[in-house]
Amino acid sequence: MIEEKVKIIPMTYDKMFKSVLTSKEARGYLASIISDITGLPKNKIEKDMIIKNSEHSINSISEKKKISDLVVEIKDSVINLEMNKYYYDGLIDRNHEYIAKIRESLVKEGETYSELKKIIQINFDNYNKYKPDDRVIIKFEMRDKEKGVEEGVGIESYHVILPNVKEKYYNEDNKDELVGKLVIMVEERYEELEKLIEKYTELRPVGKKMVEISRDEELQGIYDAEEHARKVRNSIMATELKKNFFEGLNKGMKKGIKEGIKEGRKEGINSTASKMLKKDMEVDLISELTGLSIAEIIKLKESN
Repeated sequence: MIEEKVKIIPMTYDKMFKSVLTSKEARGYLASIISDITGLPKNKIEKDMIIKNSEHSINSISEKKKISDLVVEIKDSVINLEMNKYYYDGLIDRNHEYIAKIRESLVKEGETYSELKKIIQINFDNYNKYKPDDRVIIKFEMRDKEKGVEEGVGIESYHVILPNVKEKYYNEDNKDELVGKLVIMVEERYEELEKLIEKYTELRPVGKKMVEISRDEELQGIYDAEEHARKVRNSIMATELKKNFFEGLNKGMKKGIKEGIKEGRKEGINSTASKMLKKDMEVDLISELTGLSIAEIIKLKESN
């Protein structure tokens, strides 16, 4: 049981994600979720795992500093874990660049390409870019499209879809143990966190660490301020989008009405000119009365 209620900062917040998963209390949990997602043996991960510096090297003055959320190394693999709280254009490319940077650092350390460790990236997505796909884990790797032959490049990328985790755990009463382990990442309610750590003993040190970090008044203040700023920003964007939508709609309607009147007038004139032609009136006279050019009247005559 958690002794004192506190407002929980979820692991979808980068600082909480890093602080919890790099703590000694969460070592078993971290090894467990990596194992469940990738299939690597848990005991070997927990035994060999080293937390690496997640700041990547910069190769030019103009290049911006790049820092991964978490990088761990085991005997045969380097594993990059990223918490993606929101989706934006360029996010996937940014994360692929982290993979490239890790690969580059391994070569600089003296390993040849044939000796390189496998690079595994696990993305925890707090959105579902792949709707209506309801899978919890989606794996990507380089394969031939037609035959499914693997290219041999030692890179794997996993996307853990946290909204699907939440949906399966709370709405579908899913009994999958991995779903239970992952749902703690999105938990913001003290009462639900308490239930989770009672149900899954492996989560107890993780839950207690989340409570401990959430008690930090400075971090709580930063988190609240960032969340407030995000909500204000989203509200402004929503208002602006709504305004732009209705402005566009009104312009479209006015243009449509104007074009419709213009089109209707043209059809009426053509109809009148056609009737005049049937009465064998002179083309010049029809042109003078209707305002149509002689060429337009001849075209009407040919179509009749």
